[in-house]
Amino acid sequence: MFKVSTKFSNNLSLGIAVMFLVGCIAAAFLMPTVTNMLIDTPDNIGDRGSITEGGRVFVHIMAYVLLLAVALADILSIRLLLRVRKGEVFTEKSVSLIRGISWCCILLCLAFALLGIYFQLALIMAFLALFLGICLRVVKNVIEEATLIKSENDLTV
Repeated sequence: MFKVSTKFSNNLSLGIAVMFLVGCIAAAFLMPTVTNMLIDTPDNIGDRGSITEGGRVFVHIMAYVLLLAVALADILSIRLLLRVRKGEVFTEKSVSLIRGISWCCILLCLAFALLGIYFQLALIMAFLALFLGICLRVVKNVIEEATLIKSENDLTV
């Protein structure tokens, strides 16, 4: 299996996360156009052009909620990667950042579930966001336990 250095991997992850954040900022300006195109695109269930104006506003709001949750999770990920770069992994602050990312995934789940009213595929996305949130909660619990063990070991030395 191809293996890269830890430093390169961290820098690569950090670079991708920063580029993704720039993409989120750009998406904020393109969101009205994209959501209108999505609403007006017919699918196998029918044309969503019959969505009321209030429904369109709801979809726009949910799109921005989704974008905000993703951008916040990305910012927390960048902060976590910077902590990893410094070697500050098993700390309460790192656990807190992972917790925040998992809650962003739960927020994504709720927003996608609400969008399921108009877009059936959003229900699948809600399921996937919930699964990711649960996985991150497990990772958070593991890191939190490792942090406690590390702090106990630091006290005994």
